[in-house]
Amino acid sequence: MQPKGTILELCQVVGDMDKALDHWTRVIGAGPFFVFDVPVLPGQKYRGQPTEVAMRVGFGFSGGLLIELLQQTNDTKSVFSEILEKNGDGYHHIMPRIDFDEGSAKLTAEGYEVAFSGQMPSGERFCLFDTRSGNGGFIELMEISPAMEGAMQLMHKAHVQWDGTTKPIRSMEELAEYA
Repeated sequence: MQPKGTILELCQVVGDMDKALDHWTRVIGAGPFFVFDVPVLPGQKYRGQPTEVAMRVGFGFSGGLLIELLQQTNDTKSVFSEILEKNGDGYHHIMPRIDFDEGSAKLTAEGYEVAFSGQMPSGERFCLFDTRSGNGGFIELMEISPAMEGAMQLMHKAHVQWDGTTKPIRSMEELAEYA
């Protein structure tokens, strides 16, 4: 996996998940992608106000880089709809491999503000800083638990073993096949 301080993930926001999955697997060769629906996560805030964003996400590797495809599935105003409405499908954020508190302090010291935040169902904090003035998108910080780390390792194993064509789209339940 990526060493501390490097980019762990690249996220693309999409309006049509199936179209995006086809492009990323067939044209780019990333994958396979593990796709699932994410319910409204606890404690979500959008620019300081409570919110409820639901989404469908797909995770797949390209070499050592985790690609996230994200489609918001409700009409709530969010950091995802901001970019999709303004630019259409495309780059949304990166996530560096950095300690959550360390990364938060660093980005805050640079003058960036949290635009979206919440918790995973298992308690890990996440947030997206609005860093568009510096990199054209957002920077996500996430507390990566051992369970998340394990899931990423299994996704990478699936990527390394993948023939590039067989079953490019999979459910999260199928990740257990690589344990």
